[in-house]
Amino acid sequence: MLDIKEYFCPNDCCKHYGLRGAGNLVKAGSYTKKSSHEKRQMFKCTVCGSRFSETQNTIFSGLHYSDQTIKNIIVCISEGNGIRATSRMLGLNKDRVNSIVLKAGAYADMMLSNLLRSLHLNECQMDELWSFINKKNFRRK
Repeated sequence: MLDIKEYFCPNDCCKHYGLRGAGNLVKAGSYTKKSSHEKRQMFKCTVCGSRFSETQNTIFSGLHYSDQTIKNIIVCISEGNGIRATSRMLGLNKDRVNSIVLKAGAYADMMLSNLLRSLHLNECQMDELWSFINKKNFRRK
């Protein structure tokens, strides 16, 4: 069961854009992917009227492979396999594998930049910096 509070309106013109749990989303039907026969929930923003899928703003959005195939591609690449090797192992087109890897990289970059932007540090440990400076000074002597 999907928790509707975890989703937000993806329309950047909406005043509730990016706000989770704002109470502006309602379930608006579902659809089945033709390629993998997986069922997807649709949502509708009551403020701006835009409709979107549960996979909007995720790595799985707009791809024609099943979620498990996409996960397998990412696991193979993260284990150090190349694009061609991954496509051979999984029996997929190398160009499609490459596009999924590029999309996953862009998504990871966006997520990490958002996480780091909202990171507020109260303390900072300087021991590693100090050991780096100390090693540099030792080499000069």
